[in-house]
Amino acid sequence: MSVARTAFAWTVFPIGLCSTVAAAMAMMERGVAPEAALYFPILISYAAVLTLERFLPLHQSWKHSRGDVHVDIGHAVVSGGVTLMLLRPLMLALTVVVAAWLSAAIPVSLWPTHWNLIAQLVLALIVGEFFLYWAHRLGHTIPLLWRFHAVHHSAPRLYGLNAARFHPVDLAISYYAPWVALVVLGADGRVLALFGLVAAVHGIFQHTNLPIRCGPLNWFFSMAELHRWHHSRVLEEANTNYGQNLIVWDVVFGTRFLPKDREPPEDVGLHGMPDFPMDYVGQVLSPIQWARFADPPETDS
Repeated sequence: MSVARTAFAWTVFPIGLCSTVAAAMAMMERGVAPEAALYFPILISYAAVLTLERFLPLHQSWKHSRGDVHVDIGHAVVSGGVTLMLLRPLMLALTVVVAAWLSAAIPVSLWPTHWNLIAQLVLALIVGEFFLYWAHRLGHTIPLLWRFHAVHHSAPRLYGLNAARFHPVDLAISYYAPWVALVVLGADGRVLALFGLVAAVHGIFQHTNLPIRCGPLNWFFSMAELHRWHHSRVLEEANTNYGQNLIVWDVVFGTRFLPKDREPPEDVGLHGMPDFPMDYVGQVLSPIQWARFADPPETDS
């Protein structure tokens, strides 16, 4: 790499993440509602990453659409709508009941609200990631859950937009897994907003076609160098690096994978499923039509 490209590779993610968190915190300090403070930094992150990918791609082959852009747009629009219109209200209704019961049973606060906001965010990321890790890992090991999670792995290339490629059921599992725990523990709206912001921005960079290098940060964040192995067509490589934001629980449970002798594969996607649907409706219906394209063919009981 040239000096400029190397400097870009090492700085683009930390600068992007820190600047978006700082922007959201500044907006909240000025009285902007926590949820509203998310959207502008996330939109800017998407626009910046998708633009930079055109000029500084890791792989030239990943620059070009493979009939996947309209599918990823569909997932992004629906996923955003499902999250805002359905998942969040249901989550709040459920956790209000559980939190009320918990506060009656345990009269002391379980969440360190007196901590600095950044310290609370770091704690939220570590606690939330524990539930995300196991939801993701079970999505690879339980056949029924894999039917839904396979949609995410159907991406034939990695670029910023397919960070939103999730089946609505898989999205709901990933959404509820950390958020319910954090709300029940007592994390407030600012912490939850920053947690959601980090998850969204991290996901964009995690899937980007930019030459990201993280060095020691690869022991904390589940960034692109690690996540590209997770999208490998080789099952032994794909069934690793389950962390969605942090890699710390992969380290604890022995599933972190980052070989030093080779780069992640350029050929990514589903293993042994060449007929998996590549349109939005087909992907949403794929779990109930699994026998049509599963390899080996399955017979529903």
